[in-house]
Amino acid sequence: MYGSRLAGLFLLGMIAAAVAGASGTSGGNSTGGATDDSFTGTAWNLVALAGEEVDPALPVVTLRFETDGAMSGFDGCNRYRGSFSVDGTAIHIPMEMATTRAACRELLERRASTYAGALVRAVSFTIDANRLRLRDSGGNEVAVFEAGYLTLAGTSWEVIAYNNGKQAVVSVLGGTRITAQFGDDGRVTGSAGCNQYFAEYQGTNGSITIGLPGATRRFCAEPEGIMDQEAHFLEALYSANALRLDGERLALRTSGGALAVNLVRDTAAASTHITPAGSGIRFDLGRLNTDGLQGPPDGLRALHYEYCIPDQSEAIREVTAIDPTLQIQGGSPGRVGCGAGQLLCLGHTHQPDHRAVLERLAALAFVAEIREAFFE
Repeated sequence: MYGSRLAGLFLLGMIAAAVAGASGTSGGNSTGGATDDSFTGTAWNLVALAGEEVDPALPVVTLRFETDGAMSGFDGCNRYRGSFSVDGTAIHIPMEMATTRAACRELLERRASTYAGALVRAVSFTIDANRLRLRDSGGNEVAVFEAGYLTLAGTSWEVIAYNNGKQAVVSVLGGTRITAQFGDDGRVTGSAGCNQYFAEYQGTNGSITIGLPGATRRFCAEPEGIMDQEAHFLEALYSANALRLDGERLALRTSGGALAVNLVRDTAAASTHITPAGSGIRFDLGRLNTDGLQGPPDGLRALHYEYCIPDQSEAIREVTAIDPTLQIQGGSPGRVGCGAGQLLCLGHTHQPDHRAVLERLAALAFVAEIREAFFE
């Protein structure tokens, strides 16, 4: 999925030569993780960094090692992805990683930088009592993680992609919204895009079972394909057998390992994502402070958005003059669904007069809608 959003990724030399102590890894040539199954496939949550316990009020930093030598997680500000190699209890994590580029508070960016340094300095690891401990060449603990145990009860999510039953994972149609609220009563409910749906569920530490969904019987004619989307989404939801939480993202997979539904945590009120009324801005501007940031006081971050414009020089000049954060991508439909003869535009709200910028963009005749962007 990462390859589908290259606009949000860049190769980052996370720490300079000062952290070259990672070269002390002994025999780190075998990839694919350790032989201990608890090492790979586990969602590890950071509990201590550089000898100090992390503040539980801050966003949770996560780490996950896969059996193919890939590594990914959330550093409290951005999602990252890289590689690792192990040999026994020796570990090597290269400093080159791909990461999203959200703007966060200085506190979170400092912690993310310290965390990045800890990862590349690590040369050995141990696992005991559900804790993963990374140590540097001097034997000092640089980071300590605890195995995460996921409960879905009381959480709300927005679907960004689903399996269409044809061996393809597709984005949600532009102009539609699919949600999932997992209740404490063992029921999952939400909007399937047109109708409200409901089903029984059971989810425990990495596995999930969802009963056959029921739904209301409304028919929606627009946008084209919405009823097919609804049917395929409900089928995908029913097929879910395993779950994985990574930062603010939730992936539901089938028993065969195929992605069934991809979701992000829903931080907006479920009733509406449209503000100002009728403007074409498909998210709530009330979520943002005066600096264009959202989230808890110690976890503020920019909101990224996307929209389509005609592949014409005049349209490019107009949006470029309005939005200084603009990035233009050709050949990618984005989540908003740009078609032939259109360009995908990406921007973010951490800029002066972000509300005025968005309203000016939405007022352009060739901008149909502006949607929140999520980098995968």
